[in-house]
This record gives sequence, C-alpha cells and structure tokens, in this order.
Amino acid sequence: MHQDACEHSTPESVCPPLRLAVIAVLAVFAGTATNRWLYATSSNDYVGHVQVDSLTVRAPVDGILQAWEVAEGDTVDPHQLICRIGGENLNRQMQIQKQETARLAARLKTLQAEVDVKLHEHLRTLESDIYQAELQSADLLQKRYYYELEAMAWRDLRESKKSASLETPNYNLKPKAEANGGEVGDPVINAMLKEEAAINAIEATDAQLEICTIRLEKLQKQKEQMQEKVRQAVGLSEVELQFAQAEAELKELEGQLQQQVVHSQAVGTIANLRRRPGEYVKAGETLAELFLMEESYVVADVPSSHSHNFEVEMPVRCRFPNGEVRTGVVTRVAISTSQNNSLTGLGEPSVPLRIEQTGALWPDMPVGGQIKVIR
Repeated sequence: MHQDACEHSTPESVCPPLRLAVIAVLAVFAGTATNRWLYATSSNDYVGHVQVDSLTVRAPVDGILQAWEVAEGDTVDPHQLICRIGGENLNRQMQIQKQETARLAARLKTLQAEVDVKLHEHLRTLESDIYQAELQSADLLQKRYYYELEAMAWRDLRESKKSASLETPNYNLKPKAEANGGEVGDPVINAMLKEEAAINAIEATDAQLEICTIRLEKLQKQKEQMQEKVRQAVGLSEVELQFAQAEAELKELEGQLQQQVVHSQAVGTIANLRRRPGEYVKAGETLAELFLMEESYVVADVPSSHSHNFEVEMPVRCRFPNGEVRTGVVTRVAISTSQNNSLTGLGEPSVPLRIEQTGALWPDMPVGGQIKVIR
C-alpha cells in the first residue's frame, strides 16, 4: 500500500522542448501582430517626406556647354545666368554684321541729304510753274467774270431797247425811220452783237481755264511723284532695303546669341548637374534641375484604412528630426492608393497626402528628409 501511495504521488512529466519552442515562436508573432494592429488602430503618427517642386533647365540650342556660372546647391534669383552654350562663332558674325549695318546707315544718311538737295532744286522749278499757272487761272477767272457782266449788261440794254420800240406808235416810227435813214433797229442789233461777242469771250476763257487746270493738275502730280523719282535716281530705295535686311539679320543674330545664354526662371536651388563644360548638348536636353526650396511641402503616406480621417484644409502637425513641431494643412488627398508599403509598415496600400506649411516656417531639411505627421 505504501508503494501504491508513492506511485500516486509521483509528479506529471514536463512538456517536451520542441513544443516549448513552437509556443514561444507563436507568442512572438502574436505579439508583433498585436503591436502592429494596435499601431494601425490607435497611433496618430504617420511618416512623411519633405518634397519640393522643381523646374527643368534645358538646353535652348545645339552646341557645346561652355561653362557653368553656378554650382550645385547654389541659390539663384530669377533671370540669373546659369550657363553658356557655344555653337557657331556668333560674336564674330555679330561684329561683322554691326559694321555692315553702320556702313549702310551712313550711306543712307548721305543719300537722304542728296535727295533733299536735288528735290529742293526740282521742286523750286515746279513750284514756280505751279505759281504761274495759278496766276494765269486767276486772271482768266477775272476776265470770265468781266465778260459775264458785260454780256448781262448788253442783254439788259437789248431787252430795254426792244421793249421801247414795241411801245412806240407806228405813225411815229415811220417818219423817224425816214429821218434817220432807216436806222431804227441799229441800237438793238448793236446790243445783240455786243452780247454775242461777250458770250464768245466767255467760252474762249473757259477753254483757256480748262487748259490751265489740266496743266496745274499735271504739275501737282509731278510734284507728288518728284520725291520718289529723285529717291530712285540716287539709289536711296535700294540702300533702304539693304539697311532693313541688315538690321533684320543683326536682330536674328542677337536672338541666337541670347538663346545661347541660359537664365534662371525662378528663385530656387540648382541640383543634379548632368553635363560638364566641353560636352556637346542638343536642344531640349536636360542640363540641371531647379528646386523651388521656398515652396517645400510634405508627402505623407497614410494607410488606406485611415485615409477617411483626412480631408483637404485639415490642420495637422509635423514633428521634425530635431524635435521641433510645426503646423501644416492638408492641401490634397490622392484619389488612388500607392503600393509603396515600406512607409506605413503595414501590408495594405497607402494614400499619399500633400501637406503645406502654415504659421511659422519649417526648419531647413534636405529634399526627401523624413518627418512625423501628427493628426
């Protein structure tokens, strides 16, 4: 009986080691999963990265990159010189073209002075002829007016004589006619003849006036055309055309030279210089990037299951690596998810948020620097 009692009091055998190892591994995985689940459901911190917009600096023309006027990391102002691209020897061509333009300009002034002198001589003769024609026309107009008055006077006299002869009785006319030798109608006929002579003089004057008017018109037309004729005679029109062409070519060369000089388009920081001086570049090729550092923002990847907690214009806080906290505002919530899960630490897609600074300026950080976004 004592032996049976001892058998009943023997303790149970311990658990095998393999089973203990499996249980421990399962416990670790369970703990990790639980921590991640708790983080995903309760944490308000999200990982974000500082980003900036950038402008691409491109080669405007084909040529050889002569020199960089800035270094990578330099901050540039608008219109500041960045680099020079040399193609053909435009400076030499511009010098030659400027000399040619100046020569033609001097030649043009000389010919213009010659035109003025010759034009003055010819116009003086023409103006004298025009003046004489105008005087002759005025004299003829005065004569025509005089002849009109004379014709009217003889017409009135003829009418009055005719009326007087009709009102006189017949018995008085016959003795008077006999006494005067049959010359009763002489004053009437004489008035008619004088009136007819005045009318003929008016017609002759009109013909002379027409001739003077035609001559005056021709002289005026010659005066208008005289300047162009003199210009053509001395070759001024041809030199003017050559001068205009020279100026156009010079302007084109200046435009090409301006294209070989690359300037900054905005305030920013030069980065990613892709070409070295002496290398050949093509028009449109990327030479560098211009980071707009003053307009930095944060892109935060939020788990898609948390994206409903954010909306545009929502204020948030950003914790920087140095411990400083600054305010920001959500300016954009992406409409599609990103498959980059390394930032969320979860196995689900993320939704990128754009956060821009408000209030106090954010601390300086390199592009791509990591911060914490606190909801």
